[in-house]
Amino acid sequence: MVMWASDNRAGKVREGLTLLLSQGLIEDFEIRPDDEHPYRVTMPVGVIPLTEHQAAHFLLGAVTARFGPLARHTP
Repeated sequence: MVMWASDNRAGKVREGLTLLLSQGLIEDFEIRPDDEHPYRVTMPVGVIPLTEHQAAHFLLGAVTARFGPLARHTP
């Protein structure tokens, strides 16, 4: 099974942000390819501008914080 539909990092970051949006962890996101910080993530605290590298780390932290406790829970 392939986790990512995209085969490049930019596509994977977009898919990850879409996952966070669908789970209600972020309010919205925008990608501005020509900007120095092309990923704009909207959260209750405001808009966070990120580079692709920063966005990838943001995704890892957000997914770990959200789903980590569920993965460690033993019935």
